[in-house]
Amino acid sequence: MRRVLHIAANDLRLTLRDRAAFFWLLLLPVGMMWIFGSMGGGPRKAALTVVDRDGGWVAKALCERLDLPGVELTVVADEPAGKPPLRKLVLPPGFTENVLAGRQQRLEVEAAEGANSDYTRAADAYVLRAIVKTLAAIVELRRDGIPADPAAAMAALASREPLVKLEVSTAGSGRPVPSGRAQSVPGILTMTVLMMTVIYGAVFLTLEKRDGTLRRQLAGPLTPGQVFAGKVLGRVYVAAMQLVVLLGFGRFLFGVDLGRSPAGLALLIGAYAFCVAAVATLFGAWLRSPEQASAIGWLASMVMAALGGCWWPSEVVPRWLWQVAHVFPTAWAMDGFHALISFGKGIDGVAVPSAALFGMGIIILIVGRRIRGLWGE
Repeated sequence: MRRVLHIAANDLRLTLRDRAAFFWLLLLPVGMMWIFGSMGGGPRKAALTVVDRDGGWVAKALCERLDLPGVELTVVADEPAGKPPLRKLVLPPGFTENVLAGRQQRLEVEAAEGANSDYTRAADAYVLRAIVKTLAAIVELRRDGIPADPAAAMAALASREPLVKLEVSTAGSGRPVPSGRAQSVPGILTMTVLMMTVIYGAVFLTLEKRDGTLRRQLAGPLTPGQVFAGKVLGRVYVAAMQLVVLLGFGRFLFGVDLGRSPAGLALLIGAYAFCVAAVATLFGAWLRSPEQASAIGWLASMVMAALGGCWWPSEVVPRWLWQVAHVFPTAWAMDGFHALISFGKGIDGVAVPSAALFGMGIIILIVGRRIRGLWGE
């Protein structure tokens, strides 16, 4: 076993010694995660500017109730100069006095030309909810008489634990489509780990075949099985190292929640690293030159990444294409990462994808091991 570990460590050392590896293995994937994650969006808010021309405590209480996670709120006293805001809500002078006097007030969210209609409807809903909560608080205050400091009393009511809570959950079998960095981080790392492991692993193996290094290793005290196992393990090291580092960047640099199951994440990392190491070993054993290994490794990785859901969520492709894509390890890896990152599942969510990846890896290694004349048998 020590000889196998020595061969694997040597292959990892050769990969890391390559000066370009730092760029291809780490910098490029991190940059792609950031670019594609930014294009995908992430949590979005409805921009809303409130022009508070009243300044009374009811107007302020209404603004406080509009300060919600889904609202990008700006409160100003006067109409902003220059470019008009995307959405505007004007609280007229005398708003507080008229509300307390029971005089009807008409509020309207005004949208600028080109403002997204979906977010305008969301802003309408947020304003309506804030109005209801503000009026309910005023009714509660009036029950015992308006206090001397109504603004403080309204703030106290707002910070109170809600008397009634409404919990909403998704019914049926539908599920949200991953977007933003929840899609880009697992997608880019799944693609680049496959691509770089296959290219580096296959290129180094073809070089060893061409310059006779592999023959010398097989002529030594090592058995063919030990050499083969060492080559596979070396590629597992490269893939696992890249997976762990990129997931760390995703978690701490981009703030992606990696789920609630460290054991499930470790299982998936091990399964995917094993499978891509098998693919890299097969390509290296089958192809004759480093040029072939580089070109075919790149092309095959791009095809598997596109069909496996690394570039876009698999939920947007036809069902039959999604099913066909599971002949590739990328589709199973994306299923597992989304189960943990996007759908909050535990180790049960990655059990099937991990078993599929281990199974595919074993089949691929059996094929690679049977290439005649390569492994000294």
